[in-house]
Amino acid sequence: MSKQGDSPILSLRNLKKSFGPKTVVNDVSFDVYPGEIITLVGENGAGKSTLKNMLCGLLEPTAGEILIDGTVQKTIIPMEHGISAVHQELSLFPSLSVAANICISSLPGSKAKVDWKKAEQIAGEQLDFLGMDIDPKAKVASLGTGKQQIVEIAKALLHSDRLLILDEPTTSLTSPEREKLFTIMDMLREKGVAIIFISHFMDEVMRMGDKYIVLRDGFQVGTGAIKDIERLALEELMVGRSIGEMDKDIGTPRKEEAMRVENLASYDFTDISFSVKKGEILGLSGLIGAGRTEVVEAITGLRASEGTLFIDGKEINPISTKDVFNSKVAFVTEDRKVSGIFPNRSVRENISAADIKRFIERKIKGLGFRKEDDKTGDVVDEMNISIPHLESKITNLSGGNQQKVIIGRWLSTLPEIVILDEPTKGVDIGAKSDIHDAVAALARQGVAVILASSDLPELLHLSHRILVMRTGHVVGEFERKDFDSVKMISLAASSAHEE
Repeated sequence: MSKQGDSPILSLRNLKKSFGPKTVVNDVSFDVYPGEIITLVGENGAGKSTLKNMLCGLLEPTAGEILIDGTVQKTIIPMEHGISAVHQELSLFPSLSVAANICISSLPGSKAKVDWKKAEQIAGEQLDFLGMDIDPKAKVASLGTGKQQIVEIAKALLHSDRLLILDEPTTSLTSPEREKLFTIMDMLREKGVAIIFISHFMDEVMRMGDKYIVLRDGFQVGTGAIKDIERLALEELMVGRSIGEMDKDIGTPRKEEAMRVENLASYDFTDISFSVKKGEILGLSGLIGAGRTEVVEAITGLRASEGTLFIDGKEINPISTKDVFNSKVAFVTEDRKVSGIFPNRSVRENISAADIKRFIERKIKGLGFRKEDDKTGDVVDEMNISIPHLESKITNLSGGNQQKVIIGRWLSTLPEIVILDEPTKGVDIGAKSDIHDAVAALARQGVAVILASSDLPELLHLSHRILVMRTGHVVGEFERKDFDSVKMISLAASSAHEE
């Protein structure tokens, strides 16, 4: 923790960044002291990445000042001042060793010959400092995501030991891997290293932060001590409105069964059996690798499997994608970039793609169509999607708005069963709230929902019932009245091996 009398390592004074007529960071000012964790939060598009890139010397401010140790910097060279960053996309070379990656910017030895023993010694000392048992000789490709993240931090700290910027470092980590990272962050704080921690996981922000900086539409709209603000108040600062997360009306499940799965099995999971009623939200919980995605893909026929599926009492065996989707089932996949959006198409085309016949009215048989703009516009309004116009290219939208377009696309098909795999992964608080509202509304309308998520608070908030998965098996089932997050986490992780 910073001590009274410490001088700030970094100071920002009225920092501004514009790209042509568009200002994306406006009048941001704060100080960063040794041994404190600053949590930088805001919705996607709030200006966090632009601010980070200015601190890393990747962008020059349009106006304002950046001071290091009280001196105004015309050009930022982070390593010269002990500043480094770990970006969302890791910058490791998978085919090289851990030692080579950690020492890549200054390999010991001569230009003619690298001293690999020295490199391995340096890497080993860095990893020991972080309390990690990783072989410096190991290829990075052989490590799990969590250990690769630690290697990236070790590389960053080799030459930069005063201020570390972590940009969404936990997005792809399991719960045990997150705990390891938090332990390292606590240790660095105790040693006087300052950290700017960018995260959209509010439990992490509230747990790890000493101070918060909130950006909204490029402006700094809030700052203070984490201990002095409630989580909901911080979230509402981020979105600029009440998000009403506490008492979501998810309705009451009906008696009729919408879907039943019997003895579903594949090479990733075995003996999966469950049912979901109309108007019920069934949560699938578990750590990364537990089998949630594999199960929902099998249910929709996208993954080869054995077993029987019943939809509205009708048996589907073998399970085929055609039969499932002809049974009024909608599926929103985990990765919108790979299998969700049509990147070269407009918002209008992305929304209407799932059921184009419902969106158009022919003026003359076989020629022309109308009403598509009106109907896709209705979806935009219902999902609270923020766009300049319907012809905007979908890749120009924030991740949260892209996700709402995809969900709106499938909800517009009027499904009776909706399967959602990580529907709020990587989206900001405002988009998450809108998606939760849409899911709750589906249940109230009598639609059955299967919600697979690694975000346990999300499942606790939205589900009528939760199944806990571990290593391809269902290991627990909880009704809403019996929800117990501690028991669920224990079940999910009790035999999971840390990498």
